[in-house]
Amino acid sequence: MTTVNAAPVSEGDRIHQLDAIRGFALFGIFLVNMPTFLQPALFLPENGLPVEHSLLDEWIRLVFNMLVQTKFYTIFSILFGAGFYLFMSRAELKGSSIRPLYVRRLIALLFFGCAHLFFLWYGDILHTYALTGFFLLFYYRASDQAVLRWAWTLLISLQTLYALTLLIPEDPTNSVTHASPELVHRANEVYNFGNWTEWMFFRLTNELPLLISNEWFAIWSVLPLFLFGLYLARRGVFHQTHRYVTFAKRLWWFMLVVSSVLVVMVPLLQYGIVRFPAPASIAVQVFVGWSGLVLCAFYICSLLLLYETRRGRNTLKHLEPVGRMALTNYLGQTLISVTIARVFHLYGEASMGVGLLICLIVFPLQIVASKWWLSRYRYGPAEWVWRCFTYASFMPMKRMERTRT
Repeated sequence: MTTVNAAPVSEGDRIHQLDAIRGFALFGIFLVNMPTFLQPALFLPENGLPVEHSLLDEWIRLVFNMLVQTKFYTIFSILFGAGFYLFMSRAELKGSSIRPLYVRRLIALLFFGCAHLFFLWYGDILHTYALTGFFLLFYYRASDQAVLRWAWTLLISLQTLYALTLLIPEDPTNSVTHASPELVHRANEVYNFGNWTEWMFFRLTNELPLLISNEWFAIWSVLPLFLFGLYLARRGVFHQTHRYVTFAKRLWWFMLVVSSVLVVMVPLLQYGIVRFPAPASIAVQVFVGWSGLVLCAFYICSLLLLYETRRGRNTLKHLEPVGRMALTNYLGQTLISVTIARVFHLYGEASMGVGLLICLIVFPLQIVASKWWLSRYRYGPAEWVWRCFTYASFMPMKRMERTRT
């Protein structure tokens, strides 16, 4: 049973570095998701581009694969694990019964995720985070060594499977693409002109079965990252970065070197300069994933080190409001993008360049809107609902309201 001391973290206790990193990651997530807001990516060729596309689309796709794709859900996953530890430890210090609080928190997140998944867009990650989050309960009391041992075991086992796929020769009798022109055409018609019933029927019969069948794999992918985030937060890396500056600098240089090699491999594989027994499309996906893990660490180190400088803090502080409202802004990105695609009939028609332009316009507006909102309210709208459910209490929303003692 939750005690009367249970309450969300106060503004003075926030770790601003985490908010800034979360805001940075949210922009990367937007870039990654935008092509799937505008194209039936599940049914396109493995390069993610429609059959008819421009040279600019190819270049943007290549840059995304090198620097964006898989680089930001990894950051969010590490931050989720860190947030888990901070939430549990702070609630425990206040004398709260931590498991019921955390379970309600996950149930609320699962509700958001399922609503997002079923009614708006198939690429939702929230439900995966909620389901995976239950596993973290087994690790809260575990030693640092046990947490790291499980994290590395899960991560290495998954990456070993990826590595093995590079050795599976291409079958010349099998098509190298999983594209389905019929489903592409159907998706374009439904998302541009279909009514709500047609929209939902297409999603339930064609999109969701593919996603649900791979849910176990998604959980396997994010759980080790959750554990790394838990460990980093427990060691104080995010809120006591000054203690780890020397280590962070060394790690930054190491990750820069390794990521440079992995990132360069992406175009080399894509254009057939380097070959593996596996099809080029499979090899590209593997190296995109590997570079995502390394660049994730590189990006986090870069932001933490920047935050240790005055100029870096002054620059990154603009990302803090959008990071504090990450749930609202994440859902808002879907609502805005789906609405734009529907109103202007862009689904299946918009290029990668158009999608990039939408991101570059919408995200700065989200920063401005988040600053305006948080100057008047304590939480974003979705965050407020999330907290009310978590603490089973009506939380004061406006800043002028005082929390009852």
